[in-house]
Amino acid sequence: MNKTMSIIKIVLLGIISLTLIFILVLLLNKDMKFSGITLYEKTELVYEKDFTQEVDNLKINTTNNDVRIEENDTSTINVKVYDRKGIKPEAYVEKDTLVINNKKESKIGIFTGINGSSKIIISVPKNKLYNLNVKGVSTDTNSLVDLKDVKISTKSGDTVLKNNENVSINAISGDIDVEKINKLISIKTTSGDTNIGEVNGKITLEATSGDVTIDKVNLLENSYIRVVSGDITIGKTNEIYLDTKAVVSGDIKINKNYRKADIELKMKTTSGDVRINN
Repeated sequence: MNKTMSIIKIVLLGIISLTLIFILVLLLNKDMKFSGITLYEKTELVYEKDFTQEVDNLKINTTNNDVRIEENDTSTINVKVYDRKGIKPEAYVEKDTLVINNKKESKIGIFTGINGSSKIIISVPKNKLYNLNVKGVSTDTNSLVDLKDVKISTKSGDTVLKNNENVSINAISGDIDVEKINKLISIKTTSGDTNIGEVNGKITLEATSGDVTIDKVNLLENSYIRVVSGDITIGKTNEIYLDTKAVVSGDIKINKNYRKADIELKMKTTSGDVRINN
C-alpha cells in the first residue's frame, strides 16, 4: 500500500513539474500556437483616425483596454487603438461627443490566451478642456491633460488625472490618483488607495478598503469621507470643523480644528487611523 502511494505521489509530482515547464515555455515563446488556440496574442495598431469636428465630450466604452489622453499641436483629435489582430473598434462623432467603442471578450488566462498591451490613445488639441466619460472593465485611465468634468466607472483599473473641474469615479478595484479638483470630487471605491493633491470645493468619498490621502483641502461646502478599512491622512486645510470618528479601532490626531466654522468635514473609519496635519 505504501509503495503504491509513493508511486502515485511521484507520478503526480511529475505531471505538475511537466505542466509548469510547459507553461514557462509558452510564456517564453509568446507566438506559439497549440491546437489552433493562440496562447499569447500580440497587439498591433488596429484603428487610427483623425477627427476634425468640434466636440466637447469624449466618451469611451471598452473592455481590457487602457485609456490614455494626451495633447497635440494640431486642431484635430487623433484616435489610435492597439489591440489583437481582428478586433474592430468603432469611433464616431454624435452631436458634440466623440464616441469610442471597443468592448470585447476577455482573452486573459493560461488556457485562453494572454494579451499584450491593449490601449486606446486619444490625442487632443492643446488649450481646450474636454469632458471625459469612461466605462471600462480591466481599464486603466491615464490623462496627461487638464479636463473639465470627468466621469469614470470601471470594474478593475487604476485612474490617474491632472487638473479637473468635477470628478466622479466609481471603481470596484484600482488605485486613484488625482492632481487637483476645482469644484467637486465624488468617489466610491471598493478596493484601492486614493491619493488627491488638492481639492477646492466639495468632497464625497466612500471607500471599503484602502487608504485615503489628500495633501491640501479648501472646502467650500460640507463634505464627508467614509472608510471601512484604511487610514485617512489630510495635510493643509482651510478653517473648517473636522468631525472625526474611528468606530472599532484606530487613532485620531488633529493639529487644528475650528469648531465654530460654518463648513464641516465628517470623517469616519471603521478600522484605521485619522491624521490631520494642518
